[in-house]
Amino acid sequence: MRSIAVFDLVGPMAHFRKFYTNSSSLTYHVPPRTVLVGMIAALLGWSRDSYRDSYSDRLSLEKAHIGVALCTPVRTIVQTVNLLATDDNDWHGMKPRTQIPTEWVLPKAYEHPALLRYRVYFAHEDPAITEEVAWRVQERRYAYPLFLGVASCPAWAEGGAFYPVNKVSWVDDPTPVSIDTTVPIPRVIAMPPEENVGVRILRDRMPLDLNPDRTLRAVADVLWEDNGRSLTLAVRGRRFRLPEDESWHVFLAVGDGAG
Repeated sequence: MRSIAVFDLVGPMAHFRKFYTNSSSLTYHVPPRTVLVGMIAALLGWSRDSYRDSYSDRLSLEKAHIGVALCTPVRTIVQTVNLLATDDNDWHGMKPRTQIPTEWVLPKAYEHPALLRYRVYFAHEDPAITEEVAWRVQERRYAYPLFLGVASCPAWAEGGAFYPVNKVSWVDDPTPVSIDTTVPIPRVIAMPPEENVGVRILRDRMPLDLNPDRTLRAVADVLWEDNGRSLTLAVRGRRFRLPEDESWHVFLAVGDGAG
């Protein structure tokens, strides 16, 4: 059982490049755990190179537990992006551009302002790190700017609630319940069809963790509801719920890191 920090990531658009994509840059609809690790490191002021080396163990699957819920219905569009050659021999833009079809995530809502919103649940084996993440979001004191995947998708964090251990309900029980976070498929025991009528279920293969040299350490197929609604599932491992929540949540992990 652990304390939990909860905050929202908000922005107008996103691009979370799929690790298995070809020359066309396809995107996940929700941020993979590896993206969230980088954003949490940005909140804490850990530079990219440092947290991948000296800090990577502190944000590993075994020590940093992260869940994410889609809070807004989303859609995707594809636009061709002109990329400049940026090798050592040409920083003046004289070479021909490279045109890459790129997929972007946008909110379905058309009212202004239409924004993406992802709710992040973070727990660390060191409660001080969990509490610091919540404090930095509350005070907007994150050290590096946040982006939803790439630098052309600026973002910000909202909320920043901290829940001590005695405020979090933890259950390890295979009874089907309403779950609103993305769920690794290896954790799914059953999905009662009569309890999941009218939902749009998506599945994709996502990275869960990287080695210090940025090679894949862990991947899993993941389920979520594309309009931000809950799914009724029976899952392996522990799930948790906060005092004001109706749905349960799980972390993006399998095996021993599942809760």
